[in-house]
Amino acid sequence: MLIRKNEKQADYWKNFFQTVFANLEEVLIAADVDMDRLEYISPNAERLLGIRQEEQASAGYLLRQIGLAESCDLTVFKRKDSGEEERYLINVQTGGELWCRCCWSFLRAFPNEEEKIIINISDRSKERASMDRIRQDLQEAERSNAAKSRFLTTISHDMRTPMNAIMGLTDLAMEHMEEQEKVQEYLYKIARSSTHLLELINDVLDMSRIESGKMALEHRPFDLKELLEDVMDIIRPQAEAKMQAVETNWSLIYPQVIGDPVRIRQVLINLLSNGVKYTQRGGRIVFWLSQCCGEVPRESGTQGELRIQIYDNGYGMSETFQQIIFEPFAKENAEHAQEIEGTGLGMSITKSLVDLMGGNLSVESRLGEGSNFTVDIPLELQYDDKAQEGEKSEKEVQGFDCGGYRILLVEDNEMTADVLTDILELMGAEVEWAGNGEQALEAFAGGPAHTFDVILMDVQMPVMDGYEATRRLRSLSEEGRKVPIVALTGNAFTEDIQASRAAGMDHHLTKPVKKKDLEAVLRQVLGARRVKIKQG
Repeated sequence: MLIRKNEKQADYWKNFFQTVFANLEEVLIAADVDMDRLEYISPNAERLLGIRQEEQASAGYLLRQIGLAESCDLTVFKRKDSGEEERYLINVQTGGELWCRCCWSFLRAFPNEEEKIIINISDRSKERASMDRIRQDLQEAERSNAAKSRFLTTISHDMRTPMNAIMGLTDLAMEHMEEQEKVQEYLYKIARSSTHLLELINDVLDMSRIESGKMALEHRPFDLKELLEDVMDIIRPQAEAKMQAVETNWSLIYPQVIGDPVRIRQVLINLLSNGVKYTQRGGRIVFWLSQCCGEVPRESGTQGELRIQIYDNGYGMSETFQQIIFEPFAKENAEHAQEIEGTGLGMSITKSLVDLMGGNLSVESRLGEGSNFTVDIPLELQYDDKAQEGEKSEKEVQGFDCGGYRILLVEDNEMTADVLTDILELMGAEVEWAGNGEQALEAFAGGPAHTFDVILMDVQMPVMDGYEATRRLRSLSEEGRKVPIVALTGNAFTEDIQASRAAGMDHHLTKPVKKKDLEAVLRQVLGARRVKIKQG
């Protein structure tokens, strides 16, 4: 009777522990050390480690199989420094790995009984993965903070350099007002420093947009041949100043394409400008371009590819620098490179833009022999060969006469308004200034029809911004719907241009405004305005 009761209690506790361990991420293994025999394996051992309860292998062999022991000798556990460790164990059925915490202890129930080893294995894979993610996030945060610190240090230095030049040269120009040659020289240097500062600001803004994933590409028709000629109009003077030969070899089958002309121009100018900068006086630069397409386009939208190669026989790059050339602020440590002006952002931006367009950018270079950049960019082709609306070349817009035109300039910054007023008046225009959108509405509504031929509208202003002022002008009268409105703003991104057009503006000019860009837009809108008024 007592034996039967003890057997029932044993069965109860066996079922109890079986049930408990089946629902835990724990494995319990008991083995006889002297006999090297498995005595107990918890039921979840099969789920976690692929060990079946009816396993007949020796205990030492099994522990070596799951990766807990390096040999089949169980006594090695006694020689270890601790009865606890964390390590990867292997599922014997799947071969997969689990990060586990393993604890073991030895016991002998009675003096003459065999020694037992009890091993507890806990699956810590989820905790390990979580800790790895936290560690990775922490390292990424530390790298990001270090990058931001380097960024601020570099930007602070690079921005102060041209700014100090502008301020110092301005003081010198004011002190030598009577010496025209000196003043002209100072103004020329101020213009160069201003251009460099603007390029730096644009690079920083581009990097910020790219890294935040907010860089949007345009998708519109343009003439590739005109774009290439515009690029060369910028590059040739730079090369001529260093007595460099620039060779072009363009094979254009379909010049009318669809894509983002602004970003393609930026890529080409960055690469070609680098070629000029990092090539010695009297060097040679080759700009090779070809167009590939799988079939003759029958309709717009046929996919084509643009291959660009820009070769120079300049200083070249070390293999080490080629590994990091597309990283932000990467600059070669060579002596010639330290003397060259630049932010170290150009190549990083160029690579990001090419990637964004679905293309590829690669470089081959040798120190002392030169560099060769290869770019592949997918571009849709246009079947029709109609002339595309777009930017006019600089030659077409120089010296545009605004005589007889009245312009409403809406700008809250008085100094900016004074500068723009002087430029417009030099072009022959009559200018009226409004300090915000509300004043612009009052000025427009208070005069007779055709009082203003064009409105230059700032976007960010107090009282009423440019978007709201434009929307109200468009609903004010028939003349309000027709008058050309040009956005005049520091917001330079694609979505900003789209916002201007959505508000009802006809064109978008980015501050600081270049005189030739202002002339180009005025030539376009005022010429069309004159024709419409005559027809009316």
